[in-house]
Amino acid sequence: MKLNIFNGLPEYVRMTILSQIRRLLSTPLFSYEDKEDLTQELLLFYLKRFYDVPDVDEALVVHALKQCATNLLVMRYRRRDFLYSSLADFEANEDFSYLNAYTPDNDAKLLFMKIWELAEGREKVVVERLLQGDSLDQISREMHMHKKTIYKFFEKIRKKLK
Repeated sequence: MKLNIFNGLPEYVRMTILSQIRRLLSTPLFSYEDKEDLTQELLLFYLKRFYDVPDVDEALVVHALKQCATNLLVMRYRRRDFLYSSLADFEANEDFSYLNAYTPDNDAKLLFMKIWELAEGREKVVVERLLQGDSLDQISREMHMHKKTIYKFFEKIRKKLK
């Protein structure tokens, strides 16, 4: 990323945008590859909204940029494919996903019901958390459960759904 894109802008704008990018990249929803897109999105937001406004309040700009970054996070969280990717993140291989058992004659609700019937105790909590968008790392950390245990559960599900 070229930092000269901030030439002519106040220092607090550059610092706010970079800090919000760091915040967004620290979540499982964004990767380092999104860095330039996020920079452009936040910079464009600032330029459209505040660049021509004389004597704009710094606190207002900082708050608006933080809110814009939060909105980007919420929009990414609500994307349907995040659930699919969260099932296979990090150490799992690409074919690890209960959604590979999806066939055209089944709908998503039916598939979920089958998975729910096969799940036991803590496995149901894992399924719920995945549907809410939590990553496997987050779930394993907060539930004090090894990720391999979660992988084994979905491997069991995939075998039973075949």
